[in-house]
Amino acid sequence: MRRHYSNGNVSRQEEMMLRLQELSFALKETQLFLDGHPANRKALAYYAETQAEYDLLKEEYERTYAPITAGAAENDTAWRWVRTPWPWEYGFPDTGDVLPASDANGGGEE
Repeated sequence: MRRHYSNGNVSRQEEMMLRLQELSFALKETQLFLDGHPANRKALAYYAETQAEYDLLKEEYERTYAPITAGAAENDTAWRWVRTPWPWEYGFPDTGDVLPASDANGGGEE
């Protein structure tokens, strides 16, 4: 798995989540492409490969850390989905690599 930040201060959990987000984006974009090009063999192969990687990584993430979706939570005796941390509660380090929209243009609205 590759690092996403040059400073290398990324936990395994964050690295996995970032990769899942990348794969999810790639799947959605490929779906949109396939809507207009349904017989494109390269796109179909790419989609299948990307979906397989996403499924494996998602399974590993959920087994190791927490469910990503409510459907993946074990809800046999209680609704446990709400007992897992929300994405902003994981305590990932603030790398400062991404600025909020209001700060991106110098600190405020114009």
